[in-house]
Amino acid sequence: MMSYECFVFKKSIEIWGGTMEITKSNSLSKKEYQELIELLKQCELHDGFEIRASLNLSMIQKGDATHLGFILAREKKELVGFIGLFSFVDPKKVELAGMIHPNYRNQGRFSRLLESAKEMTRTCDADEVLFVCPDKSDAAIHLSLKLEATYVYSEFTMEYHEKHHKKYDFNLQNMSMKKADLSETAIILKLLSDGFDVPPTDENVNSLIERNALNPGYELFLVHVDQTPVATITVCDEEESVYLSAFTVTPDQRGKGYGRAILENIVNDIKVRYPKKAIRLDVDVKNEGAIRLYENNGFRVVGGYEYYFAK
Repeated sequence: MMSYECFVFKKSIEIWGGTMEITKSNSLSKKEYQELIELLKQCELHDGFEIRASLNLSMIQKGDATHLGFILAREKKELVGFIGLFSFVDPKKVELAGMIHPNYRNQGRFSRLLESAKEMTRTCDADEVLFVCPDKSDAAIHLSLKLEATYVYSEFTMEYHEKHHKKYDFNLQNMSMKKADLSETAIILKLLSDGFDVPPTDENVNSLIERNALNPGYELFLVHVDQTPVATITVCDEEESVYLSAFTVTPDQRGKGYGRAILENIVNDIKVRYPKKAIRLDVDVKNEGAIRLYENNGFRVVGGYEYYFAK
């Protein structure tokens, strides 16, 4: 299993326009996290589109050191660049996402950060590395292609808007929904196995379910019909939004209105508990059935990401 051992490593390199200090670590201090947020705001303001979803801010805040790695670039003590390394299910599969301050672009800095990121993935024995590129970032996509990375797939980020919500009057008295606990890990794994073609004995998925069941900010829900588990969905409280993920209804219960009813219940619950937060989810751009379901429940596309397999 890949593990980012607890470490902080610094080096300085000469680069066009000055000296850049690169720090590698697997955790961020509160000060570093606030610097990251400030850099993020500057990049999004300059570029005119959102990139924060790719940076997995909630994951950074929760600080799971075995699934995180960070590379920070500073010039004259100012944070000017960042790359995050994230593994979710399989520790050997790593996603890279990052940014560079607008004033320091096109000078070779981000390429240097990528070199450091690749060194970390090699050290950690990763066998699959994906570049995560905002679909509106021509620069990120161009760089991925320049590095001979191969396009894999795309996702939409969708956000709930009440004005688009087509209210659903469901009378599914035999359906019940509750928060799952650690004792129900095997049930959730079976549902995810049926819904996402995950091996029912996948230890990586099982570990992810257990982490989410224990970590603050995550809620795993189980849905039963006549005492039989038929669906699961995960709710994650992030800094500015609440994210829905790992949503699946068992194949033999699809098309009966359960998916719509579950979303209706979850959205209503989140609106009460988090009235000032956006409700978001990510979906594969080719999953037309899921996109229609989300649109009927008031979700609309607000962004997207392309994934490239790095050589």
